[in-house]
Amino acid sequence: MTMTLASSKTTALKTWGLSLHWAVAALAAAFALLAAPSAKADPAAEAYVQKLADEVFTILNADATDAEKRQGLRDFIDRNVDTRRIGRFTLGPYARQISRETFNEFATLFKQYATAVYEAQLENYSGERLVVFDSLDRSARDVIVRSKIAGNPDYNDLVVNWRVLRVDSGFAIVDVGAQDIWLSVEQRSQFTSIVANNGGGERGVRALINELKAQLTRS
Repeated sequence: MTMTLASSKTTALKTWGLSLHWAVAALAAAFALLAAPSAKADPAAEAYVQKLADEVFTILNADATDAEKRQGLRDFIDRNVDTRRIGRFTLGPYARQISRETFNEFATLFKQYATAVYEAQLENYSGERLVVFDSLDRSARDVIVRSKIAGNPDYNDLVVNWRVLRVDSGFAIVDVGAQDIWLSVEQRSQFTSIVANNGGGERGVRALINELKAQLTRS
């Protein structure tokens, strides 16, 4: 079973998956993001995404060992990502069918898994930089920030979209995607399939937990 995406688009997204990623707020059920009408741009949301992108750029280009860069990414995730909320979304309806203890164990493993995915992309990084160029205001709380990857001609036509929520503390990135691929949605599809194929509910999530443990052991 493969729990990460293998396409070139996804590799680009994983390399630039900032707080996803990572992310820090609950995802809504509908993801027809670009099809919905926009009201206006949000320069503040654009600045927020660009700031995070620049921070990751600084980490990746630091005069440091790979181990130090990985630690920098871990610290970045700790500061900027609510992996519990992302993890809850990836479980879909099964998140409501398990005990708190089981969810806490899953959430801990999910954070380790998400961090490992992004650390693994260090070897693919070759100086690219994310440049924000536009945003679409979908509602009072919901913004899509649009960006491109500069520094690699292979990605000249790739638009990376960030879903940003306005929260009490400012902004929170809740997903990242390109064209028809949204990382959290794809992860949810994979995770819920594993849970369903193992009986659903507590039993199915236990199977997912075991799979995550095995994945982390192999990484």
